[in-house]
Amino acid sequence: MELDNLKEIWEKEKITDTPEISTEQQKKIHLPLEILRRKMRNEFWSTMVLFVFIILFFIFKDFHFFKFKVYCITLVASMMLVTGFYFVKFFKFYKNIGEINLNAKDNLKDLMFQFKLNEQYYVSFYVAFVPFVVCEMLLIFDYMPNLKMLDGVNFILTFIGCCLFMLVTLYFFGKWWFNHFYGKSIKQIQKIYNDLK
Repeated sequence: MELDNLKEIWEKEKITDTPEISTEQQKKIHLPLEILRRKMRNEFWSTMVLFVFIILFFIFKDFHFFKFKVYCITLVASMMLVTGFYFVKFFKFYKNIGEINLNAKDNLKDLMFQFKLNEQYYVSFYVAFVPFVVCEMLLIFDYMPNLKMLDGVNFILTFIGCCLFMLVTLYFFGKWWFNHFYGKSIKQIQKIYNDLK
């Protein structure tokens, strides 16, 4: 008799596996995620094509200075290594977006954390290009005849001014790029997440 009571209590307390996020909200989240994945694929392949064209340009372009050509190819190859490191992180994020289970609020919270983390990767990616920009400026100033004539304070001011201009441009371009390509979709998912709270 007591065993029957225990079975009855067990059945009443049994929790059904209902998702914390409704199917309708999951569908709303799915569309921006697919847009994000498509844009990530496009960014990856466009970057690869761009690097191929840059390498081909430096290989087949005839420069007056052989050293300049070697320096440029070395610089681009180094940029490719840094970009490769960040694309590994990028690919892991891309893969996680495709595998995420959207029926639990904790999974969506984890996804929001990954968005923030990848935004920081984007910022650090552009910061990692600071030495490359400075090296490019050094090459330009060393091999451009009209800039080579600068000396003393004129050289220092022009060099620092050009470097600062390039770095500020790089920073704002990186912020614009991330917000333009990924910001809208992330904000849509963030809104759905905030509505669940």
